[in-house]
Amino acid sequence: MKVKLKLKNNFIPVNTPKIFGDEKKYVNDSLNTGWISSEGPYVKKFENLFSSFNKRKYGIAVSSGTAALEIALKSLNLKKNDEVIIPTFTIISSAMCVFKEGVKPVLVDSNINNWNMSVEQTINKITKNTKAIIITHIYGFPVDMYKILSIAKKKKITII
Repeated sequence: MKVKLKLKNNFIPVNTPKIFGDEKKYVNDSLNTGWISSEGPYVKKFENLFSSFNKRKYGIAVSSGTAALEIALKSLNLKKNDEVIIPTFTIISSAMCVFKEGVKPVLVDSNINNWNMSVEQTINKITKNTKAIIITHIYGFPVDMYKILSIAKKKKITII
């Protein structure tokens, strides 16, 4: 389905919704049954499908990406001198969850071609204190994960 937008004052949105299937039906079903927050049949179904797809025992839905980042970092039991590599071009939640954990954020600049974090800088900024790397994929362009995943696996660094 092609989405046609009516632009106001020549405003160009960062992203537009893409609806391909039964999304409207499911949203209306949720609204009609009162399951629009917290727990419900669609949340449980999503968690089960997500964990199965990722070959994990559990998948847990949370209220926001911010909450997901905070829970992910909290689960690592980081210490005072630990470092987390984050991109400079991302939502503020990536930095705030690092500060809330009381660990050191290590900033990586963007690649000029796609605004994603520079893979080379990411690898060069890894130290013995690096415990995690938060990767955000910008505007639908995925970060080149192969090099980062390879190094992270060797050095036992968690990728978020």
